[in-house]
Amino acid sequence: MILIQRESPSHWYLPDGTPYHDVPRADGNGTRSATLRDARKVNALPSVTNILGVLAKPGLDAWKQEQAIMAALTLPRRENESLDDFARRVVTDMSEQVAKAADLGSAVHAAIEVYLQTGEPPENPDILRLFMPVKLWIDDHIERIGLVETVAVHSELGFAGRIDLVAKLRHAGTWAVIDFKTQKMKPDKKGNYQAAFYETWPLQLMAYFKALDHAGECSRKLEDIASVVINSVEPTPVQVKVWPREEHEPCWQAFQSARELWCFTKGYRPQPHPAALTA
Repeated sequence: MILIQRESPSHWYLPDGTPYHDVPRADGNGTRSATLRDARKVNALPSVTNILGVLAKPGLDAWKQEQAIMAALTLPRRENESLDDFARRVVTDMSEQVAKAADLGSAVHAAIEVYLQTGEPPENPDILRLFMPVKLWIDDHIERIGLVETVAVHSELGFAGRIDLVAKLRHAGTWAVIDFKTQKMKPDKKGNYQAAFYETWPLQLMAYFKALDHAGECSRKLEDIASVVINSVEPTPVQVKVWPREEHEPCWQAFQSARELWCFTKGYRPQPHPAALTA
């Protein structure tokens, strides 16, 4: 039984770094998400997260399974509702929870972007309460800001991605590529919240790192990559991991392997383009 058949949306970029996430509908009524077929027509580049989609993500999959189980346990059955219909409603409810989490993450990211560029905090009180811990971290740990929400293109390998932040870390004194993540953290028996740092995150960061280096338009000497995790449930202190430098090259090699697998499974290898970097 196929409950809901859908194609997951993928992010694409044009050779100059312009987002190519949506295309006009054939009937002229609005837009739809760009597909692989659309990308082939314009030789669009896959995003870093698009490429990493070929890798298994046990942590994310387990969270989605948890949402499905909770939906099945809490969703009331309708009178005379068939098992198939109920299962479809469970999947729909689960998808809505996943979408809400994504929307919350996008809102927090947008608030961070505005703050980094203008110094203004968000007005929405629900977003503000989750934003305040990351504001405190930024104020204490960021000495200088280099790039904010910048698209970098690796013209030779044919991929692109939007980088949250390039900044100089005050205490380390190094320039780093930084990625912000929102995550539902649960307290342990002692009441301490612990973030889960996933194995694909340093691959994503190293792809950004190498794309910036390849473009040659980042004048700062990049040395570090860091993940900053924000609790999406309670305004607890952010948790940060500066990934060990000895892992940089293995992570970059792993990303290139993922890219090769992506090209093989999709049957698509974008042609090289002149380098591009867009803010």
